[in-house]
Amino acid sequence: MHRIYLDNNATTPVLPEVFETMRPYFGERFGNASSIHHHGQQTRAAVEDARESVAVLLGCRASEIVFTSGGTEADNLAIAGLVAAGDHVITSSIEHHAVLLACKHLEEIGCEVTVLPVASLTRVTSAARCVPTRS
Repeated sequence: MHRIYLDNNATTPVLPEVFETMRPYFGERFGNASSIHHHGQQTRAAVEDARESVAVLLGCRASEIVFTSGGTEADNLAIAGLVAAGDHVITSSIEHHAVLLACKHLEEIGCEVTVLPVASLTRVTSAARCVPTRS
């Protein structure tokens, strides 16, 4: 039977060419990229090469590329990394649980968080678009 997988929010299959590129790092070329020993430095070089390749594809500097272990870590980094106490954050009621939890934490540290309602067509309602933003 042919398999059909529709849960690509959680995980996706790796393209064969990506797997082949990564194969050495799952076995003989593994190493902690933060270590100063030879194995770690080899891995660090591979990560930096990948960072440069992504930067070229996106037309930005390699220093602007941050690799994370997954979506929740990326959400937390993007939200908590840009916001400080006293800031105003606006999100929607249908955001991923990780985003809503990060916003809850922001409230606890003194940020104002506005959660906009969403209509049945998964659009922010017109009334919610009128929420004033602060400067």
